[in-house]
Amino acid sequence: MSPVHEEVLLKEMSSPKWINALFPFVPWLKGYNRTKFRRDFGAGLTVAVVLIPQAMAYAMLAGLPPVYGLYAAVLAPIIASMWGSLQQLSTGPIAILSLLVLTTLSSLAEPGTARYIELALLLAFMVGILYLAIGIFRLGAVMSFISHSTVRGFTSAAALIICATQLPSLLGISVHRHEYLFPMLYDILTGLPATHVPTLIVGLLAFAIIFVAKKYRAAFPGGLAALILTSIPLFIFEWHERGIAVIGPTPAGLPHFQVPSLDFNTIGVLLGPAIVVALVSFAETYSVGKTISTGTKQKVDVNQEFIGQGLANLVGSFFQSSHAGRAASFSGAVP
Repeated sequence: MSPVHEEVLLKEMSSPKWINALFPFVPWLKGYNRTKFRRDFGAGLTVAVVLIPQAMAYAMLAGLPPVYGLYAAVLAPIIASMWGSLQQLSTGPIAILSLLVLTTLSSLAEPGTARYIELALLLAFMVGILYLAIGIFRLGAVMSFISHSTVRGFTSAAALIICATQLPSLLGISVHRHEYLFPMLYDILTGLPATHVPTLIVGLLAFAIIFVAKKYRAAFPGGLAALILTSIPLFIFEWHERGIAVIGPTPAGLPHFQVPSLDFNTIGVLLGPAIVVALVSFAETYSVGKTISTGTKQKVDVNQEFIGQGLANLVGSFFQSSHAGRAASFSGAVP
């Protein structure tokens, strides 16, 4: 390389444009101040208190131990927020993706086992690679071919399936896992006489707390209040000894670094589901992102969002954070 070409290359690498492309969070860090920090702190605290019980519930829905929901809520949001293009979107486990992970992996391993967790982390790794490839090669325009009605239809169907899968836990009964909805509902109906009344009462109490909290103050963290107000008497009066199931002890500390097992045969099996998970999860993210950008006057860079979500999934898979998607909610300071 000639001295002239070398000098040009060095100038390009040291230019603000190159730095901003590699570290897109640098521009908004330059204008950051105490006012924005206070707003972000309040928004972050609000999202966190809701996300803690929510992430644990979504991890259980995905067939993973509850602590993995907390792992997914720790590291992935930091990465996605720094490399994404929107400032008012939080990252974490969501119900649709949890259901997709469960239906995809339950046929390959028993939910909750070490093999199942290994497959979930590999799936997150593969989704991260797909996101990064789409973002780096500027293929984000593919999202324009996914209709909003398709996403809404999938969301509505997923809501029905989620309700059916969670009803047995609310009623305190055991039913067999089914691939389809109606056989599951039939098992629930036939199991109604065996309903565990104390478990049902605690569940309905939690529903009532959340409903009242949202009715009188929409921004109040009703989920967290329900978690605290039902857990305290359960602990004091030892209701768990009367048959009410509890999560039990969870591992202390932060997730440790672990490279996912890259078995090519397993990757081949998971490739199709990984593509479905990636497209469905990002379609949900993109639709919410467009709504938020309209209100905040921000420009949505689809390819940058793919990169942000790709890095979040990729890094998360190395730290036992298998969220494979993005949760949608308002957070952060409006610029």
